[in-house]
Amino acid sequence: MRNPLPFLIVLLVEHSIHRVVSLCALYYPQFDASIQNRTSINKSDFHDANVLTVNLSYNLISNLSSDTFSSVMFVKSLDLSHNWITELSGNLLSSFTRLECLQISNNRLNQLPESFLENQVFLKQLDLSHNNLVSIPDNFFNGNLYLLRVVDLSFNNLVTYQRWPLLLWNSVDFDLSYNKISTTASYLGKRIFTNPYGSEITVNLQFNNFSQWDDSFYEDLFGEDEIIADKHISLTPDLRNNNWTCDCNFYNIASVLHNSFYQSPKADTLKAKCYNPPHLRDKRVLYDVALNEFVCNLTSDQNCLIQDNPYMNLVYVDCRSRGLTTMPRSLPLPNGRKLSLNFYGNSIRSLDNVEYADKIDSLNLSNNALQYIDGNALRRMNNVIKELDLRKNSLKYLPKEINVLPFEKTHVEDNPLSCDCNMTWMADWVNLALGYRDKSVQCTEVNGDRHLIKELTERLLNCTNDILIAVSVSLGVLLVIIIIVVITAKRCPYETKVILFKIFRIHPRDKYVVDSNDHDMDNDAYISYDINDIHVQQWTKEVLVRKLEGNKPSFKLFVPERNLGSGSEADLRAEAMEKSKRIIIILSAHYSKNQWCQFECNVAESMSENQGRVLYILYDNMSVKLSKKEPWQSRMNDRRILSPDERLFWSKLRYELPLKSK
Repeated sequence: MRNPLPFLIVLLVEHSIHRVVSLCALYYPQFDASIQNRTSINKSDFHDANVLTVNLSYNLISNLSSDTFSSVMFVKSLDLSHNWITELSGNLLSSFTRLECLQISNNRLNQLPESFLENQVFLKQLDLSHNNLVSIPDNFFNGNLYLLRVVDLSFNNLVTYQRWPLLLWNSVDFDLSYNKISTTASYLGKRIFTNPYGSEITVNLQFNNFSQWDDSFYEDLFGEDEIIADKHISLTPDLRNNNWTCDCNFYNIASVLHNSFYQSPKADTLKAKCYNPPHLRDKRVLYDVALNEFVCNLTSDQNCLIQDNPYMNLVYVDCRSRGLTTMPRSLPLPNGRKLSLNFYGNSIRSLDNVEYADKIDSLNLSNNALQYIDGNALRRMNNVIKELDLRKNSLKYLPKEINVLPFEKTHVEDNPLSCDCNMTWMADWVNLALGYRDKSVQCTEVNGDRHLIKELTERLLNCTNDILIAVSVSLGVLLVIIIIVVITAKRCPYETKVILFKIFRIHPRDKYVVDSNDHDMDNDAYISYDINDIHVQQWTKEVLVRKLEGNKPSFKLFVPERNLGSGSEADLRAEAMEKSKRIIIILSAHYSKNQWCQFECNVAESMSENQGRVLYILYDNMSVKLSKKEPWQSRMNDRRILSPDERLFWSKLRYELPLKSK
């Protein structure tokens, strides 16, 4: 999904929340029974069936029966505000055919029937403010509300916002201020209706309980941006006057807005202010807060200070003087971030190959008890690390892998480094740092003599004997390896050939006859398998064919279900097999029951020059059992038989296929 932030910010700037203008009008004739201390109203109270306005506000009505308004069909404006109504019937409005304005504010409603607004196609304004509503039914705002322009749900107890405005056909002002909304929900799905000429939707979410920003808020609040763009909806949420926490979660939206022309208009809707952390309180989130101030404090088992800073694309880990004896095995790491680690002043004994080694931007292990460094960890750090501080530790030796890091980025001073023949490589490492002035790192011999590492040589340390010993040992090891290889070749000659072919591309066998006369061959291999077995079919297409055609060297395969042309199917299959250098038969439990499999197997056996041409793959345990029974036992005699579960299966299969250059 494309990033919705830039698109939505443009919309935020282009439109601002405006005061809702009432669309309710006074129509005559009217029925006015307001401010009469009524406790009930019945259909018999209406004497004029043509009444257009019904005003029952400021009474003591607590209940309305489903047929209360059954005698007045043409009402355009109904005012039930300022009563004691606790419950509404789903059929209360069913008799109305022209209702435009409905006011039920300042009552005691705590729930709404899902079908309450069904068929109210002319409704323009709905006021349900100042009630006790905690939720809205999923289908309350149905697809028939073509003209609805104003919805007031302010001053309720709603806790979750859904995509209600997107379910409407028209431009709409949606007031959800003064609720308890803290989260969004998207389970209304993608049932979004808009008119073809574009809609402007304003949503007032001021004075709610929002505190933590999440980029998925856009998707939950407004739907996917592709849908928004395609339907030409303009969305304007007003998120001011909420207790926002200005942390790393705000970074993405803020980074799009900062230093761009979007910021110039400074629309009111963009002036939401921070509440937390305290030092940012009352600062405007998208104007007054610098990008590097959007940080999150993370937690760890080591009681370290861990801070996520998306602006620097770093997670800072401060574990100074925490009494650690090992590096943490894992650390919280958001996607794409690198780590800046400070383990100064602990008792860590080894630099281990931890899971986050390839994410380390800088690492301070000075003033510890380091005695060992894992060379694999250094290899993984190579492409990302900018500084490695190992000063004031107990290191006597450094692994040679450390030379993948520039000396000028690596601080190893104040360690009891030993002047050893295995350390002479360090001289080149130090001397290659041409622009680095301080090359005073020293080491100490057993007799106490000290030398600058940049001056170490084998002659200085009398390493000649060590070299002879090393050469002798190396030759001895090589001889042992040769002996092992010879013994293995004698005991497992076929596997040895396969390994030689895999590593060195040496094919120590005579060419099959069919490969000597391959100028008329169109295909490297013909695949015969039971298409009715869904498991075999999937393995053949998704594994076998992909590996042989997709990896180098690539083979040209004939798969009947894919490559068969028009004409006599039997002739086409036989011709394709004749023009294939290999026939691969994938034997499975029901292979013999497939008539085309039987046909292909018979054709393969009848071919001339078929030595080495027909290969069998035993797909499962059932096919292994079949291979030991007739007629398969005779058919497979002197044939190469492979199984996907055996060692070197793919190498063996490629070994048996026609020899190709990479």
